[in-house]
Amino acid sequence: MTLQDQIRNALANVGRRKLRSALASLGVVVGTLTIVIMVSLAAGVRQQINRQFASIGLDRLTVTPPGTGRRGGFGPPGFDLFGMIARKKIITAEDVSGWKELPGVIQVIPEVTLPNSVGLEVQWNGTNQPVRMGGGEPMRGNIFQELPQPVAGSLELPESGGVVLSQGTVQAFGYSSNDFARFIGQNVAAVLRTSRGETQSYVLRVQGISQARTREIQVSIADRIAMKDWWFNTTNTLDREGYDFVTIRSVDVTHASALTTQLRLEGFQVQSLEIVVEIANRIVTAITVMFTLIGSIALLVATIGIANTMVMAIYERTREIGILKAMGASSGEIRRMFMLEAGFIGLIGGVIGLLLGWLAGMCLNQIIPVVMRYRDLPVRGDFFVVTPMLALGVILFATFIGLVAGLLPAQRAAKLDPLQALRHE
Repeated sequence: MTLQDQIRNALANVGRRKLRSALASLGVVVGTLTIVIMVSLAAGVRQQINRQFASIGLDRLTVTPPGTGRRGGFGPPGFDLFGMIARKKIITAEDVSGWKELPGVIQVIPEVTLPNSVGLEVQWNGTNQPVRMGGGEPMRGNIFQELPQPVAGSLELPESGGVVLSQGTVQAFGYSSNDFARFIGQNVAAVLRTSRGETQSYVLRVQGISQARTREIQVSIADRIAMKDWWFNTTNTLDREGYDFVTIRSVDVTHASALTTQLRLEGFQVQSLEIVVEIANRIVTAITVMFTLIGSIALLVATIGIANTMVMAIYERTREIGILKAMGASSGEIRRMFMLEAGFIGLIGGVIGLLLGWLAGMCLNQIIPVVMRYRDLPVRGDFFVVTPMLALGVILFATFIGLVAGLLPAQRAAKLDPLQALRHE
């Protein structure tokens, strides 16, 4: 009996009992479907993370002062709630100037943030709308945050006296996108309000409107320092407290790694995107392995159904096995024929599970963007990605599971005595 004859007989036997073969393949379908959906989700999340970090730039560093420091707490700048010094080292203007001269540095962007307790409003034509202070680098917040893009005007701010409004802020005043251009060059007031009702206004000229849908504004560092001075009723906040953080753009990842080492030796805390990406990918890899194990358990359970199907097939075809052996078929050929039959059951289940998982992922990829837009989350792209390696892997694994399930029944069929098999009724 040639290998071609064995394959033809195995396929014919799979189709002989269609319902039984379908039920045996069902467990493989469920297991394969589980693996495809879970692993494709992990692959999609990995691509989203890498894409977003690549858009931000792996050559960027965020430098912060050592220690916890005050973030929107009470007390004067540089002190915590109990009046104790919160920072032993600050980022000064001299530090920023020195970093600009370092080899491999393209840009140094210092940032000053306002305390969370600051009440901030925008006043336009006698109407006030509450907003928050925007700005800063995406890597310090949501990694899926998109880089801001202008919908009108420019996002470049002058040294002082300018403001960039978000489209969410403009729409809060009752204006549509057709009216955005009229805001460019107009004066608005940024109003700081304390819990006691004290206010301070800063007249700013609108430079542009960003695509952000939240209510926020962006002003220059000089204006933020002035606001911070008024809020804490002090002067020279920058000299006392320094910059809250500084973003450094380097020529490439190699220079970024060298800068990270140097700045840490100077006593500053440095966050590198390259390290964050590596950690994120390790987490996704661990999740992928966990998802694969969960799906593999379902596939292993499916081996019981395939083994049961093959055992029943042997009982039903005992006489047929005897005839094949009487005609000269060897034990190895009988064993191979039954193992091929079990392998085909696993293969069919794997292919169907792969197709169902792929279709389910495509449907979810259409639904997720709608949900993201409804929740105003700037996430784009597919979250379920079936890679060629995943498709090939699940099919091979499902086939292997079928072969393993058919091993013992095939061995039993190969050991049947031809004379006893021919007497079997």
